[in-house]
Amino acid sequence: MSTDSRPRARLHPAAVTALAIAGVAIAGAVGFLIWLLAAPTDSNSEATQRLVQWQEVFEKYRAANGSLPDMASGGYCLGDGFPVGTGGTANCRDYESTTFYTEDASTPLMTALETVGDLPPGATTPVRGTVGPYALYDDEGVRLLTPEEGTCEAPATEVWRDGGGLFVCQILLER
Repeated sequence: MSTDSRPRARLHPAAVTALAIAGVAIAGAVGFLIWLLAAPTDSNSEATQRLVQWQEVFEKYRAANGSLPDMASGGYCLGDGFPVGTGGTANCRDYESTTFYTEDASTPLMTALETVGDLPPGATTPVRGTVGPYALYDDEGVRLLTPEEGTCEAPATEVWRDGGGLFVCQILLER
């Protein structure tokens, strides 16, 4: 038997309730923090996914028509919503420089691609003055390009970087 005759301290029911609520709130905050840190915040992932969506549209067009859309060599904005830049026009690529493509000049390509279904979203977040996605028609085929901040994510491959954080990534479609 205990010889201590002091009464044992007891918590008031309101204090127990307050402690329980505080524990649940802390657990909820920790869970939210874990979710927030694990959530994909990488714009590279978004930009690459946008390229893959455009690749699927081009391939769907090829399946329906036997070839990729027939366009002159040069660059074309993919989609819409590009920022207004040089010349007061909505531009992709280096939209405030001399190396840009206009959204308006890209209309024939968008019209052709719309024949096989809805088009993916257009403009992504600019990276150091470059905004995509855009397509470049050349002798090798059709290059689907987008700027990314940091290294390119597969299936896109790096084709250029400025040394300051801008990486231009592509998916090449052979004709």
